[in-house]
Amino acid sequence: MVTSKRFIAISTLSLLTAGAIEPANAQNPPPPMVSPDPIADIPITSFDPSLLFANYSWRSFIALNWPAKAGAANRGQADRTKAFSDVSGQRVWSTWKSRYEIFQPDGAIPRPWASYDGKNPCGDGFSNEVVTLSSFTAFSDFNQATFNLQTLGNPLVAQTKVYSRYEVRVNQQEFETIVGHKWYLASNLPTANTPVPFNDGSIEVKAAWRILTLADTPAIRARYYILTKAQVFDVATAKCVTQDIALVGLHIVAKTPNRPQWIWSSFEHVDNVPGITTEPKPPAGIPFSFNDPGKPQTLDPPRRPAALSPTNPPLASPTAMQVIRKQALSPASITMNNTYWNLPEIKGTVWQNYMLVMTQWPTQPSPQTPNNPGEPFPNKESTLSNTTMETYFQFEGASCMDCHQQSNAEGRDFVMFVTFDAFRGGVPSPSAPFSARVSGPSATEPGRALGNDPMIRSLVDFFEKTKDK
Repeated sequence: MVTSKRFIAISTLSLLTAGAIEPANAQNPPPPMVSPDPIADIPITSFDPSLLFANYSWRSFIALNWPAKAGAANRGQADRTKAFSDVSGQRVWSTWKSRYEIFQPDGAIPRPWASYDGKNPCGDGFSNEVVTLSSFTAFSDFNQATFNLQTLGNPLVAQTKVYSRYEVRVNQQEFETIVGHKWYLASNLPTANTPVPFNDGSIEVKAAWRILTLADTPAIRARYYILTKAQVFDVATAKCVTQDIALVGLHIVAKTPNRPQWIWSSFEHVDNVPGITTEPKPPAGIPFSFNDPGKPQTLDPPRRPAALSPTNPPLASPTAMQVIRKQALSPASITMNNTYWNLPEIKGTVWQNYMLVMTQWPTQPSPQTPNNPGEPFPNKESTLSNTTMETYFQFEGASCMDCHQQSNAEGRDFVMFVTFDAFRGGVPSPSAPFSARVSGPSATEPGRALGNDPMIRSLVDFFEKTKDK
């Protein structure tokens, strides 16, 4: 399937002039617009739907980054009295259930959706209502991908010598799938012989944050969505402190009736690294977060650094990493970025500094079975890597769906973190304070004694084969 410039021009015109009809249909696709309501689904079409999906991704990004209502009873609800440009407070997605709220120490039952009760990784006195960059497993929120916590995790260090930090959150439909089936316990996980899909409408996000320092001037800060007073595990003091954090990357993955293998969208801040095609450059005096233009423009280190763990703890002042973008954005992503950046509700706001990197979707969604990966598109072309979350996997064919098919093949849909986080009885659990877990015996990776789990074996094999590309 090839995206032609003629198709882009014609489809862009139709998107801009069509009426808002949801879910999308081929005759009247919903237009680019700023709304707290996302597009519900993308139909199966007879033509190249690249722009439909790029528009879907942007509408999802806007709806999930809409200002959120406060309070446990309002988790996941947009505050429609506020404008999208209002960047004070939390976003809709940041009020969803966090990974650590679902997978509590000792396999405890997660608290209900409309609740912020439960243990917080920072310990007593820290609230789940406040975004927390810490984890029950020592340092796992520092690593990009924990396919095997001993060898395959990888950190990313900004030019300001701070580690990028990551968090995963899920909406109510995905939360209820996990809790309803008690998948927070490994003994209840489905298998290839007993597959169970997630509920339609399930959405999860993975965010990449950069902790702000004194080097971040008011001019720099003005270009980012910043969450103030987040609860962050501090490397220097080995305890949680309040810090301001800037959003630098966001994955959005949604399961819809028409696309049961999920729709995969990825966004980045334009100041992360230099672009290849038409990506805007930061103004004079504004540095890239992960690139020094005065140094050789090669990925350094060329291979993934070792995972951070109790045996390889983070440093108080790590060496900054030189990151480049290796793949160009697709024509559809470029077209839709320019379209949304020029909408009056976005132009001149911090959201004009975020760009769609890629959208991937299933082209053959039926049947929904463990052995149907959905024939993803794009595949082995275009940009399928986010420089903040797949820094060391930027190569042709690095496909979100192909990787997550490893989970689907085991009957667990395309959601990997459930396998990694589900509690396995008999394995020590991190009930001690974080400072004690770092050096004490409870620093043993909890719930990760996966042994001969076939999914883990296949994942390790997949990434070992591709890590040097």
